[in-house]
Amino acid sequence: MLVLCASPALWSCNTAIDTSAYDAAVQASKDHQAKYQIIDDTIIQGYLKRHNYTAADYQRTASGLYLVTLTAGTGTQVTAGKQISVKYTGKYVSKAVENTVFDTSDNAPSKSFDYTVGITSLIEGWKEGVSLMRQGDRKLLLIPSYLAYGPSGYGPIPPDTPILFDMQIVTVSP
Repeated sequence: MLVLCASPALWSCNTAIDTSAYDAAVQASKDHQAKYQIIDDTIIQGYLKRHNYTAADYQRTASGLYLVTLTAGTGTQVTAGKQISVKYTGKYVSKAVENTVFDTSDNAPSKSFDYTVGITSLIEGWKEGVSLMRQGDRKLLLIPSYLAYGPSGYGPIPPDTPILFDMQIVTVSP
């Protein structure tokens, strides 16, 4: 009889899952992003100042992405499902390496990157920026690290690095 009464109590002890390590990792990630929101914004603001862009020259989205219009397009708005062709050059934003190109569509056979919006996997800053463009637009997208490659980096892009893309939407097709 004693064994039967004790068994349910033992079973219930094994049902609790310790999530403290997971919770700590999630909090550390949130803290890291909050820290880099401030750092990246300072770096991007420095870039804008060095290149004499004023608040009238750029748009800052709620996510922290900056867009500087170089040429205003008049064509079709980029929306999900559209096939687009983009010419781009990716560079670093930090003063010490800002003229360093880490990627360009000039290396592609067609000299552009063609893809379907919403289907192709891209960094968040690129996706958000392109969604605010139309055919003929040429804009600088200044992307904070947390909307780019974050704390892991990617290829030649070090961890926690804000980047920029000089982008032109060449075509927008149905």
